[in-house]
Amino acid sequence: SKPANNDENYAVNWCGWGYEANVTPKQMTGTIPKLKELGIHWATLDDRWFSDYGDWLPRTDTFPGDAIQQLVKEFHQQGIKMQLWWLPLAVEDGKYRYEEHKYVVSDVVKEHPDWLILDKNGQPARMARNLATLCPALPEVQDYYKKLTEGFIRDWDFDGHKLDNIYSVPPCYNSKHHHKSPNDSVYAMGDVYKIIFETTRALKPNSITQSCPCGTPPSLAWFRYLDQAVTADPVGSLQVRRRIKMYKALLGPRAAIYGDHVELTRLLGANTSHEQDVGSDFASSLGAGGVLGTKFTWPDYGPQYKAVFLNDQKMDHWKKWIALYNQKMLSKGNFLDLYVYGYDSPEAYAIEKDGNLFYAFYAPSDAGQSDAGSPTPGTWKGDVELRGLATKPYRVLDYANNKDYGTVSGPAPRLHVEFQDHLLLQATPASASAANSAQGTP
Repeated sequence: SKPANNDENYAVNWCGWGYEANVTPKQMTGTIPKLKELGIHWATLDDRWFSDYGDWLPRTDTFPGDAIQQLVKEFHQQGIKMQLWWLPLAVEDGKYRYEEHKYVVSDVVKEHPDWLILDKNGQPARMARNLATLCPALPEVQDYYKKLTEGFIRDWDFDGHKLDNIYSVPPCYNSKHHHKSPNDSVYAMGDVYKIIFETTRALKPNSITQSCPCGTPPSLAWFRYLDQAVTADPVGSLQVRRRIKMYKALLGPRAAIYGDHVELTRLLGANTSHEQDVGSDFASSLGAGGVLGTKFTWPDYGPQYKAVFLNDQKMDHWKKWIALYNQKMLSKGNFLDLYVYGYDSPEAYAIEKDGNLFYAFYAPSDAGQSDAGSPTPGTWKGDVELRGLATKPYRVLDYANNKDYGTVSGPAPRLHVEFQDHLLLQATPASASAANSAQGTP
């Protein structure tokens, strides 16, 4: 069974992917003042900090010498924990490339060519990004990933992982492995993820192992061995919300589900080489019970990062929603399956936490949108039903805008509302609400 979550699994995360593949230590540490101002104490060093897939050594052009260890030290000195991006089981064998990175031959492949998964023709079998693959069924390979994990967490002092582009591995026809079936490699994939997860938890109990199957459903091979699932490169707000609900159904009503970068809630030119991630819809993650994330850049490094630069106007918006998230912590609440897609309109979610019921309603996007990732916010006018209440009076508040909707009585009162895009409501037992008012608390 999956181990219980720790409190850190629900913390807001900033990811350095706003700077994309050639991020530098200066760019990473430059964001620290804004992270502290926003109350964010987790950061991620994302893709391409490394020289090659497989050896996982720092790039000498962007992270020379002990730059990565110093980076972690500086973040820790400011009270910020760090995750590291990597892709288990992937290695380079000198063929193909990914974007600007041309593959070399990893040292681990030079030293242990017999560890490779081979296809039916005796050639290295491919996994994500057209990479060659180490066979997870081999004890030597499992031990290799235990040592790598210890190096990242104990020696470099990272606090967790962002395991990305993880789908499955190919069947293995390498006769030197003496498999009972070519699918032994597929079945053993989870063993490597178990080793990474358990080794990390043993070294740092309050760590985060995040697993992202970019744009696809998760694999049952590694599904138990994570702290935090991810909505995995969503294209717009709708996918964020629906993937959160899917993961809550699979992992449990209090599972930690990272809503991915908020910038992905609205995309211009989605799935093209000119894509710009310009979203700011924190309400989709917060209201559905997800964990907030962002990949803003700061300070201003010019037009290349304009879409994700945290200007003053955005800063006010980010500050409001992150503070609201940290206050409510609905991601730690009990997700209730009270509304059904396709039948209930508007789209709705309910979470129970500390004796209160929290509701999130989302208006259908306006018709005629030109880009699936960039819909026009819709409006809703009509009745919504507040399900799951006990048979007693409740005070209802729009907690995002501090609007009082008065008192309703359970179990399923209807409330006439009008809103644009989203409506987030908190229903508090009237007796508790009166007590809070007397004490001056919301």
